[in-house]
Amino acid sequence: MSTRKSDAAYAELRRRIMVAELPPNSLIDEKALVEDLGVGRTPLREAVLRLAQEGLVSSLGRRGYVVAGASPADLMRAYELRREIECFTAGLAAERRGADDLARFDAFLQQIETEIDAHDRDVTWNLAVDEEFHRMIAAASENPFAQRFLASLYGLSVRSLYVSQVPATLVKEELETYHAVVNAIRMRDAPAARAAMAKHLTFGPAPLAAEMPGGQRRGR
Repeated sequence: MSTRKSDAAYAELRRRIMVAELPPNSLIDEKALVEDLGVGRTPLREAVLRLAQEGLVSSLGRRGYVVAGASPADLMRAYELRREIECFTAGLAAERRGADDLARFDAFLQQIETEIDAHDRDVTWNLAVDEEFHRMIAAASENPFAQRFLASLYGLSVRSLYVSQVPATLVKEELETYHAVVNAIRMRDAPAARAAMAKHLTFGPAPLAAEMPGGQRRGR
């Protein structure tokens, strides 16, 4: 099934905002984006409205939209809330997961392990993989509110990292933690699932940190 133009525009604009290609307080240039993204004004406006609902874009009324502002405090505020919800959700997934959830986790891990070398430095791929991992855990929790709020919090927290020049770790650096979370969910060990998720979302150094601005990285 083909992707709707508004969905494609939303995904690309969200990515650019998350990795700070469109920096905080920058104007959403509708004319330029229509040409750049190859979409009409209506799909673009639908995409911008979705981003506004997620807190990534702010309205200026008749003057249009800008990328939402960000301050250093945003990093910790988005992080601390998301971390609590994600850990809680991982525990719920351990308690409620079904056989279908485990099959999806296993297929997901197998796929990324076969693709990881080819996409090692591909930011878009790394972000998509990590977000899918968190989405699957939220789905396994069988809590639709967790799924809804985490989708928004993910974009805000990742954007705060890049704006603060603390890029997220690469998927290859998180594989061990991914497996730890999935194994805890498989064993229905809620405390272990929460602990593994907390480790994934904890600040810390990484071997490649020196290559990145700021010199520090953390799990998404």
